[in-house]
Amino acid sequence: MVIGHRLLGQTADWQLFARGPDDLLRIQFAQGRVTRTYVPLLQTSIPAVALVIGAHEAVIRSADFVPGYVVPDGANARVLTGPLAGGGPLIPGPPGSQAAWVTTGSRTSSVLSLITLTGRRSGPVIRFRARQLPATAVSDGRGDVLVTTGPFAVVDAGPGWHRRLPGAIIAVGQDGWLAVTCRAQFPRCREEVVDSADRVRRILPGHAGAESYYFSWPPIGVIAPDGTTAAVPESGSGGTLTVHLIDLRTGMTRNLDVRIGAPGSNQSPDGGQQSMVWSPDSRWLFVAAVGGHLVVINARTGRTVSLGVKLPAVDQVAVRR
Repeated sequence: MVIGHRLLGQTADWQLFARGPDDLLRIQFAQGRVTRTYVPLLQTSIPAVALVIGAHEAVIRSADFVPGYVVPDGANARVLTGPLAGGGPLIPGPPGSQAAWVTTGSRTSSVLSLITLTGRRSGPVIRFRARQLPATAVSDGRGDVLVTTGPFAVVDAGPGWHRRLPGAIIAVGQDGWLAVTCRAQFPRCREEVVDSADRVRRILPGHAGAESYYFSWPPIGVIAPDGTTAAVPESGSGGTLTVHLIDLRTGMTRNLDVRIGAPGSNQSPDGGQQSMVWSPDSRWLFVAAVGGHLVVINARTGRTVSLGVKLPAVDQVAVRR
């Protein structure tokens, strides 16, 4: 579908991918083009579905042993084969690697191996300690992984290293995380911004509503690439989850009144995983909202804007930079 004009006024060549129940949308903003590719419905009963974007393809795969698919740019979807086709998590690798972390090895000594999206081993592996299971691994936002053994037991892991993180991680970004720590010596739970490079922790000023955050694994929240804002789900009446923007400098929050589904609920077909993603310039937040609607939010104003294009239902979103 050629729109005939730029979408959102964008001139940079980044793209948004949006997965629906049986299709994949590739939205090229600068070119004003939306490409829709049919992808067979995944025959899975679990909500853990990965959407990994490469330089020239997108990979869609469930965490269980059912067929996944690769969608090359400009071509039809085809069944995923080779090392990428196994079960377990499929996690984007380091920036520029065009690879993903995949579970390999035996049941008793499994590791995460870096496999290119063309199916070749790329070298390093991530090994795990007692009680750290590869099945819990998710992206840490910068090319390694987070694993958990409990709600407040999260470890950042990479080839040859493991580092314990404070509290529960509620939002992930390329330069750090937003954590909620609840300890006996605190008068209440508090929010901390953790730098992923040096592990320096900074208490978020003010009160951003720690008691109302929705805690889940994997974390649903996402931090903007410029590190200034986090988008997180908060619990509301009737168990609804609404997206809030948190200023990571002041702690101030804005309720966007946009609903997303909770993992395991019937509100969202994909259970919230990869429900939100930021544009590379941190200007736009894209949300796969309840009802399959793709909601576009101007981060500066907090207002919803229209793409001006009618789209089919979407469950997940991801960006190609």
